[in-house]
Amino acid sequence: MSDVVLVEGARTPHGTLLGALADVSAVELGRTALDGLLDRVSIAGSEVDWVAMGNAIQAGIGQAPGRQAVVESDLPNSTPVTTVNEASGTSVRTIALAADRIAAGRADFAVAGGFESMTNAPWVVPDYRKGRRHGDVTIKDSMILDSLWDVNLDVHMGEIAERLVDRKGDQYDLSREAQDQYALESHRRAAESIESGRFDPEIVAVGTDDELIEHDEGPRPESTMEDLERLDPSFRKDGTVTPANASKLSDGAGAALLADREAAEAAGLTPMLELVDYRVVYRAPDEFNEAVGDVVELLLESNDLAVEDVDHFQINEAFAAQTVYVMERFGIPRDRMNPDGGAIAFGHPIGASGAMITPSLAYAMEADDLSYGLSGMSIGGGGAIMSLWHR
Repeated sequence: MSDVVLVEGARTPHGTLLGALADVSAVELGRTALDGLLDRVSIAGSEVDWVAMGNAIQAGIGQAPGRQAVVESDLPNSTPVTTVNEASGTSVRTIALAADRIAAGRADFAVAGGFESMTNAPWVVPDYRKGRRHGDVTIKDSMILDSLWDVNLDVHMGEIAERLVDRKGDQYDLSREAQDQYALESHRRAAESIESGRFDPEIVAVGTDDELIEHDEGPRPESTMEDLERLDPSFRKDGTVTPANASKLSDGAGAALLADREAAEAAGLTPMLELVDYRVVYRAPDEFNEAVGDVVELLLESNDLAVEDVDHFQINEAFAAQTVYVMERFGIPRDRMNPDGGAIAFGHPIGASGAMITPSLAYAMEADDLSYGLSGMSIGGGGAIMSLWHR
């Protein structure tokens, strides 16, 4: 896919659950990311041939949410758009779909993005359309049901992370201490990057009724190992996964402009990155954590690269146990794994994360003069999706 390039990327700040972005709808977050992206490039919106927008928690959000975001944006109403939902992998999938469309010659310019407001996910009442003559009614949280719950196994994704520890704990150090140490470092790095202004070039501010949100929420650099050790496990009485070493619940959006290289150059645009390849792997539903390792291995082997050839691994931190497992499985140096922090500190707005971490990767590779970067994540249901970029 050497003829597919990433021209520009933009993302909103991460907002914590019930935090600064609580009053902003998911669609409005998506609209903000789209317009922020368009403001950064010198082509007219009419030159965008196709848009893919991801959203994973769609209960009550309205018809075709990706289309809603495009209509509200500065793109022409004639712009074709597809809404994508593939759990956590949603907006990496939008990038893959946009790249395939360009590679097939069906588009010169395509926008890939995603948006999510976990804060505004509604509660739902299953089966209530059939009525209830008497008895209790169960209300379910669509944030959990649509994004954090494996329906095939009928368990929370956190329980599946505990199963990773069960299976791989003798081979790799997936102890509670190792997970907490990883989490603590993620917070430290994230806070340091925010403080230094490292994310400023990629962020599009979000306006609310009260203020302009320009910086990420979430990182807590004041936390200590003692603070983390005091937390009870979330999914098992004797477990290792806690609120501190799992990704935060959050809100946000991101978008990227992909293009055919010749079309970009003809329009006077200088690409940030070229897409080398992407890969998708699926396993059994309770092995989605291992699938992340599988897709990293497949992507590197397919492109004749070794771990040491990759300068920056931007892998979503769904759970510290998962990330530590991947690091140890491949011997990835800690300074190359999410060097600016990750979802444990910032949050994981499910359908938006891929479109937020990819612009971050592009700007980091540009700032640090890097050659190869990898961006992606696990997918609920047993999968993982990863993209490989070259600068």
